[in-house]
Amino acid sequence: MEKVIPEIQPITGPFHHMDTHIEKQNHCIPGCFSKQFGCCGSERFEGKYQLFIQPAFILQQELQNMQTSKPKNLEAPLRKPRPTRQLKAPGSDSVSAPASVQSSVLEKKRPNRVSTMESQIAQLQDELKKAKDQLNSAELGRKRAKEEAEEGRQQLEAMSLELEESRQQLLELSASEDERIQELRKISQDRDRAWQSELEALQKQHLMDSAALGAAMNENQKLKLQLERIAGLEVNHSRHAESAQAEIHSLRVELKETLSLVEELKSKLSEYEDSEAQSVEDQKKTQMELETANETIEALRSEGTNAMKAFSSISLELEQSKEKVASLEALVSKYQVDLAEIDKKNLEDQSENKNNEKDEEETEYINQLKTELNCVRSEMGQLKLALDAADRRYQDEYLRSTIQIRSSYEELESVRSESRLREAAFEAELVRAKAQIEQLRTDLEDKEAQLLSIAKEKETSNLNQRSKESERESDNTEQLKKLEADIEELKASLLDKETELQGIIEENDMLRVDIQKMETGRKMANGETTDLEEAANEESLNKLGSVNENSEMEAELRRLRVQLEQWRKAAEAAAAMLSPGKDGKLVDISGPIDSNYPHGSLYSEELDDDSPKKKNINMLKKIGVLWKKNQK
Repeated sequence: MEKVIPEIQPITGPFHHMDTHIEKQNHCIPGCFSKQFGCCGSERFEGKYQLFIQPAFILQQELQNMQTSKPKNLEAPLRKPRPTRQLKAPGSDSVSAPASVQSSVLEKKRPNRVSTMESQIAQLQDELKKAKDQLNSAELGRKRAKEEAEEGRQQLEAMSLELEESRQQLLELSASEDERIQELRKISQDRDRAWQSELEALQKQHLMDSAALGAAMNENQKLKLQLERIAGLEVNHSRHAESAQAEIHSLRVELKETLSLVEELKSKLSEYEDSEAQSVEDQKKTQMELETANETIEALRSEGTNAMKAFSSISLELEQSKEKVASLEALVSKYQVDLAEIDKKNLEDQSENKNNEKDEEETEYINQLKTELNCVRSEMGQLKLALDAADRRYQDEYLRSTIQIRSSYEELESVRSESRLREAAFEAELVRAKAQIEQLRTDLEDKEAQLLSIAKEKETSNLNQRSKESERESDNTEQLKKLEADIEELKASLLDKETELQGIIEENDMLRVDIQKMETGRKMANGETTDLEEAANEESLNKLGSVNENSEMEAELRRLRVQLEQWRKAAEAAAAMLSPGKDGKLVDISGPIDSNYPHGSLYSEELDDDSPKKKNINMLKKIGVLWKKNQK
């Protein structure tokens, strides 16, 4: 006889609302098989997959079908069939129909029930296959998730390596920049030392010039005594003073230009130091940003390790759920065996009637199965909720980890871009500093070339002055020769004209008056020359202030000394020519001019009385010519 397994109906009702169902089914009987899993009533099973729900529902369907069927007792002896009690329907507490009615109903429904049970068993097998397929797919998903996590970890390691490389490159760049800065500092220190040595040399030169100035001052004191005899030379002296003033003004202008150049170099040096400090600050900022990036990477690594731990815990829970699925499959097979035995009992005891005790045992067994089924339902609902929550948590964790990895990658890219931009800025700053240094070097070379050209011009001017002095000396010697010739002529004329002594005495008186006038003019000229000397001394002090022009000042002093010596000689010659003798006669004073001539002698010879006035006029003309020559 074929077994008819009833068709499984879809489960509706309180199982779709698991919270209310769990509240109703929070107590299980002591024989509940779910106790072996440690979950019954309000205790929730922390599973991961929904593969246990349908087999439990299938078992519940089978138990309901078994309630409608009448089990047979295999151990009962073959005897006269008697009416059996009808099992109570689901939801009822006692059996209300008589045993005869139940047996007739069971005999009618037995073929249909066997066929339905067979179809139900086939459906259970199909669902078991589906559950296995779902387990395989879940295993594949787990492997895929594990591979994705491994790929994410590899990407994170690659990103950390790239970050380490960028940090090393940045450190190398900072070290190279520090070396360049040290080289620039050494160059600037060497230049400062060179400039300091030059300044010390100039200071020494200044001390030497001050000593020379003291000697020059002493010579000026001596020259003052000599300048008291100078007269009629104000115009030439003023011209020389104006030229010296112009030279001093030009020297002051050049000194101002050099000082402005030094100030400009100092300002550029301070700007370069400020830019160097700014670059150091930028380097510190980039170092701090790298440290923060490293901290974020460490946090991401810790989160990755936490995610791996959570993944391992999920895999453990999956293994536990697999074990429970296996246990449920064993339970299903056990129930199938029980059903087969029940079918055998039904076939053997079709002609027999059950006794009341066996029926009660069967009803108790059925009630126990119902309670176990209710526990299984509640347990499966809890498993479903737990699996849903675990899936949601796993998805959230996966999304959060992916978002964190992406954000860390973007942050790493931003740090890289910022470091590249700062490297470019540092390189541009370094190029600009090099250009400024080259510009300063070229400016310094130009200034040195200008100073060399100025020194050469001064040397040429000194040579020109020396040549002019030599020319003046030659002119002075010629003038002295002319004066000597004129004095010889005067001697001859005086020897011939001693007879005109009285007229000459009168003329000498007139000449004395003229000499007194000339003396007063000479004193006035001496006062003006002293003023000019003081102005010249002040100008010489100003010249000594400009350290680079000391040699030119010495040449100027030598030139003035030579000119003063020439003027002194000319003044002595003129004064000697104009001074009278002891007895009112003119004295020969060619001695101071030339030592070859003797000092003046008295002429006692009488002058001729033919033309005394004419001779006196000629003598005065000669004296005027000599005076003009001395002035020139």
